Amino acid sequence: MSFVTVGGDGSARPTFFELVAAERLMPSLKAAAAYSLSVFAQRRPGFHRLLDWEDECFALVTALLDRQALATSSASFADSLYGLRRVPVDARTDSGASSSGSGGGEGAAGSSDSPARSLSRRQQRMTLLLLVGLPYVKAKLDALYSRHRTHVDGVLGLGLARLQRQASPPAQPGDAAARDGWLPRLRAAALAAFLRAYPWLHAGQEAASFAYQLAYLLDSTSYYSPAVHLLRQRIARVSGHELVEAERSTRARRAAELARARAKGAAPARLAREGALRAGYALADHTRNALILSVFAFKILEWWYTSGEEKLASQKALPPPPPPPAPRPAPDGLPLPEDPATCPLCRQARTNPALTTASGYAFCYPCIFTHVEQHGRCPITHIPATVDSIRRLYQST
Repeated sequence: MSFVTVGGDGSARPTFFELVAAERLMPSLKAAAAYSLSVFAQRRPGFHRLLDWEDECFALVTALLDRQALATSSASFADSLYGLRRVPVDARTDSGASSSGSGGGEGAAGSSDSPARSLSRRQQRMTLLLLVGLPYVKAKLDALYSRHRTHVDGVLGLGLARLQRQASPPAQPGDAAARDGWLPRLRAAALAAFLRAYPWLHAGQEAASFAYQLAYLLDSTSYYSPAVHLLRQRIARVSGHELVEAERSTRARRAAELARARAKGAAPARLAREGALRAGYALADHTRNALILSVFAFKILEWWYTSGEEKLASQKALPPPPPPPAPRPAPDGLPLPEDPATCPLCRQARTNPALTTASGYAFCYPCIFTHVEQHGRCPITHIPATVDSIRRLYQST
């Protein structure tokens, strides 16, 4: 099963849209799998364990699919669905393609590298490592940053300073635990450095990918992405002749394996080996189609439920409930200023407004952050509060 019609001599350069579609296929599969697991987990709580290991499970499935595709067609699983394959580029071809400029994109794609060339075992292993490892590491770094990014939301790094103070409390005289607390301090410093540097690293990675894609779109390079350039590979179309030869080779290999399975051993053992081989062949032939159909089914269900929820929401729109009454100020709490635009703490015009969800009164963000961090309560109502309950306010001008 393929999404495109292949043909010609295989030297044609893939279009930008083919490569984008192949690149986005695996994230779509991951979203479909995560959505399905979340739906099943609502009825079968045991599926929550798989959701906890979502990245690891999908990396394992991706590794199996890509390993099979690389071994049989010198392509990733997503590339093979779009009739594409990966062709190694040697230094001589690479320098020729670079010196030819924008007019050499097509020539580089079909001149020096024969379409029959396949990836070596070492190139397959390196390709599999990047195809599986990079998305997995990226997902873990994104999750780590999302989990701790509230620490960088404060003004002038107040959140990071709080994080470091919590990880390395002031040392007391004679406190052995404080003297041995270098590891928490090191972890806090590493986390702070990561939270500051990761947005720039992410922006750099996105900028590099955009530059490669723009250069490929303008026919200035044969490399679609930095990863493909690092692997010294280019992506080419699979010709009809190559498809026929690959099918013929697969049939011959399977026939030889079945013949060897029938050649020796007792009859039950021969039947068991032959049945196992045929089951493996059927699984390899139909797994890809089943995964693609699952993506279509996921998109159809997503559209169905989204349109149904919007229709129900428009039919049963209820008026919003009235807001609850404001908490009363404490007798010994901070008095409210006469001007609602004045901060009750600094008695100046409120800037960078924020509130605590415990009381709902608005202050300047640095003022309320420092007060709640020191006293652990709202200064007006004395209702207990934490810095995690502080919410920034954005006023339209």
